[in-house]
Amino acid sequence: MTIPRRGFLAQALGAMAAAAQTRRGSGPFRVGCMNVNVYSHLMPLWAPLINPRPGQKDTPFTGMRITHCWEIDPAKSEEFAKTYDCEPVRNFDDMVGKVDGIISGGYYEHGWNHILHEPYLKAGLPNLINRPFANSLAKARRMIDVARQSGATILTPSAHELNESIARAKAWAAGKRIICYNATNSFDDYPTHGLHGVWMVCKAIAESGNRVVSVSYRANNWHSPPGVLTFEHADPQGRQFFGALHQVSGSWGTVEIHTAEEYGGKLFAIQPGTGFPFNKTEVWAPPVWVFQHMAMHKEMPQTFDQIFEKTRVFLAGWRSILENRGAPVRVEDVPETWCSPVELPTHPDQRPVVEMFRKKFGPEL
Repeated sequence: MTIPRRGFLAQALGAMAAAAQTRRGSGPFRVGCMNVNVYSHLMPLWAPLINPRPGQKDTPFTGMRITHCWEIDPAKSEEFAKTYDCEPVRNFDDMVGKVDGIISGGYYEHGWNHILHEPYLKAGLPNLINRPFANSLAKARRMIDVARQSGATILTPSAHELNESIARAKAWAAGKRIICYNATNSFDDYPTHGLHGVWMVCKAIAESGNRVVSVSYRANNWHSPPGVLTFEHADPQGRQFFGALHQVSGSWGTVEIHTAEEYGGKLFAIQPGTGFPFNKTEVWAPPVWVFQHMAMHKEMPQTFDQIFEKTRVFLAGWRSILENRGAPVRVEDVPETWCSPVELPTHPDQRPVVEMFRKKFGPEL
């Protein structure tokens, strides 16, 4: 039977909403949100897909419901709560026992994610932790170890990983003898948007069976384009090949993979979607859909080892530009306790948020 695409999409959304009811027997899956307002995906992008705002043209794309929220600045938490009709809490761990899962949408908190998420990981809940996952391997390992012990699940996504184009790139690359590849992604600084391209490469190339051996990162600085990262890979037979990621302005993301059989390369380009609902479903909705699926079925889209590995690749790029003058850094040589910076020179107005975290939880180093 042929089903028109619009009809199929409507049926899929309905099925997801119905599936969410099975999590608790009645009522929607209750989501607690952290880091909701400052440099966060929640306030403008993810939350409207879950809790429609009064008077806005929002459509609920999930069977979940945001019921509680926390932001380190109470005024920002109150603003989010009023916008999305949920309850603000005073302390970051006050949502334990009140929610079925946690979504953390911010950037600046990643130096303290190991503290913020530990109560929810210990409770065995599904955790969506926005990128970057952590600013050191020790912190990443701590979260993963707690999740393993408690049976919690983790999704730490980039929108450049969770889309059809990169899924097709990974499937196409699997089992092929890659000669090289070139990729692009839009960029303003390395840890926020440069990471999109790094994790896109990890998904399409590394997770298709070609592990990253080393990363080099050359640029005038890490907080403005252009920049070029070069990845050294080893295929399943140990054969070496290289790929380049060009970080530029004005590009969503592309990966062009070259094999002997594919003359000129096979191109995969992320499409942001044109018009409703595709302007929501192509890029922004997949992370919350994947989170809901993970919560319903306890199936992580990436293993704990893959999460750790892509964090290690990200930190190797940091180490290259910050401490190695752009020379390659082997991923296995990234020290466990080495911490990357959290503050962004291009956003001096947001520095008070970082200071609030330091005052409450101690330095991020």
